[in-house]
Amino acid sequence: MENYESIFRQEQDHLTKLCARLSRMQEDLERKMADVQKNALEEKKAIREDLTLNFDSDTNAMETYAEFEVMNHVIDSYNIVTRVGREKLERIKALRKGPYFAKIRLRYDPEEEPEEYYIGTRGLNDEDHNQLVVDWRSPVAETYYNQESGPTSYTVDGRTIPVDLLLRRQFDLQGDVLRAWFDTTIAIEDPLLLESLSKRRSDKMTAITTTIQKEQNQVIRHEDVPVLLVSGIAGSGKTSVLLQRIAYLFYKKRDSLRPDQVYLMTLNPVFRQYIENVLPDMGETNPHALTWLDFLEMAGFGRQGAGTETLPGDLDRIDSDLESLVLTAEDFVGIRQGGEQLISPAAILGIRERFAHIEPGPRLTGLMEDELLELLKARLRRRDGYGRKDARDREEEGPGRREINRMENDFAGAFAQIRGRGWYDLNGIAGRILGRNRISPLALFYLKMALTGECDRNAKYVMIDEVQDYTEAQIRVLSRYFLRARFMLLGDENQAIRPGTASFARIREVLAPRGRAAECDLMTSYRSSPEITDLFTSLLEEKDRIRTASVQRPGTAPLIRTFGDRAAYLEALREALREAREAEGLTCLIAGSRKSQEKLAALLGDDAPPVIRRNMSLPAGGPVLMELPLVKGLEFDAVILPDADPEEYPDSLIGRHRLYTAISRATRKVTVFALDTMTALLQGRKSGE
Repeated sequence: MENYESIFRQEQDHLTKLCARLSRMQEDLERKMADVQKNALEEKKAIREDLTLNFDSDTNAMETYAEFEVMNHVIDSYNIVTRVGREKLERIKALRKGPYFAKIRLRYDPEEEPEEYYIGTRGLNDEDHNQLVVDWRSPVAETYYNQESGPTSYTVDGRTIPVDLLLRRQFDLQGDVLRAWFDTTIAIEDPLLLESLSKRRSDKMTAITTTIQKEQNQVIRHEDVPVLLVSGIAGSGKTSVLLQRIAYLFYKKRDSLRPDQVYLMTLNPVFRQYIENVLPDMGETNPHALTWLDFLEMAGFGRQGAGTETLPGDLDRIDSDLESLVLTAEDFVGIRQGGEQLISPAAILGIRERFAHIEPGPRLTGLMEDELLELLKARLRRRDGYGRKDARDREEEGPGRREINRMENDFAGAFAQIRGRGWYDLNGIAGRILGRNRISPLALFYLKMALTGECDRNAKYVMIDEVQDYTEAQIRVLSRYFLRARFMLLGDENQAIRPGTASFARIREVLAPRGRAAECDLMTSYRSSPEITDLFTSLLEEKDRIRTASVQRPGTAPLIRTFGDRAAYLEALREALREAREAEGLTCLIAGSRKSQEKLAALLGDDAPPVIRRNMSLPAGGPVLMELPLVKGLEFDAVILPDADPEEYPDSLIGRHRLYTAISRATRKVTVFALDTMTALLQGRKSGE
């Protein structure tokens, strides 16, 4: 059996040769791209010089258009070559920083020699299409993430390929320098995972490509289903898995899925900035990342509120009462521009009455929109003489295309109001259905979708992170708006820190029309030390607590203290912050509420750490002060809870969820302070228990 040093030399030799080859490939590609650019400029110049613009006759015009077509074809050809070359060059540059992280040896047939594959964050073939590095998302790489030596398999285009996994090797390398190698079988013995988990936290999340565990891989590579619901404890890597899933889908559907067809719903702008580098680091473009307020603004309802006060019953009433609603002139808004009314509400009602046999809804709206457009054009022709035609339009009946374009340009606002269905008085209609004047933006949006059929038919995937913080009404709105999309929802019901949010059982029911939800559980904590994991999982029900585990190395026992003296409390808090400033990594002083945050900032004065609010980024290190709702999804080396009293963390289900969420943000160290009285949820817990 080969010893460690012998294998080390072999693997270092392979790495050195590959990096040298990558360097040569980069130089060759850069030279070829420079030649392509030079040739493109020369050819375009020659075409322009030979191009003759002649529209004197139909024949000459056709020849001119043909020359334009040739020029466009040449330009398109060079653009394609340049784009492909640029993408390959980007892959080569990225791989030179660390070509691969693993190696597998597979035997396909007992009578044949085994095949070896090196797995990296990106794949690369040489000029002869031989695989130098296999992309981690490729089918064959699945055998690595299965983490089981011996007989296994992977799937290609629905066909199962049986293989014998003879070797599963991991590498710790940087550039062309191999620092260590490990042959591993199961996750709990994964040296690279433990090394990754020991790193200090920073202001940005990083990809987990090199350390994806078996249960995470099952989610990432899950079959494409209408609804995928993932439940995971704090620190189980839900958000990382979500982003790797997006990268996997982009790889699998390279020719049919674009970033603009994927939406990622995040809780707040701080978290959105925290994850913004993960996909680009894997060579992928970020999808649309929206908070709920961003979503409402995109839908045209501004940022006037989250709409979470909307009751599911409001949406039920809209669904049940809309079709039988008798529309009146008061339900319409006149078509106006520049203070002038061009079509009155009464005229709009007249159009509605032509279709009296059709109930309110998308079909009626479409028919009325067509009639309104024709009515507006007819009135403008009669009034402003848009019927005059130029020579090209003389043979047509009615105004020609140029006249119509001029009309729509002059009265763009009026045409936009019609096409945007701005002729409905949504507030008035909603008020009649719901029997009140104050209507939430969410209910108005739902009514508009039900009435007009407005939705996004382009979206193919909607990913909702921290889904336990969404209400049933919000889920229903998202499901109706993204009509054709597949949904992936990730969350932890034990982190539902606001009243009125939807249970997972109710989420399943809301999305049931799309098909039965496929479900996955993530019950291993990769974030927190065993001591911290034991503390926050002690707040779970017994049936959930016994299923959880931590793979981190043992760390520091949580510090839990109650102070009867304000001066002693303040001195201990300042000392904890001094230690945080001297330590590496990030420390978060988590206030249970905005009121508590302001109180702490005033109490600490100059010793208070920077306050992080919405739309702000985290610093690279040191302590920060944040309120609990903003830390959802984030992780820190250390967490300080300065207000663990019964007011901020009451002995209730929500209080238990809040405390679980706050403690579980920490990876290495937790400090829990209370002035006068400790929350009943931790009473009796001593430091180290």
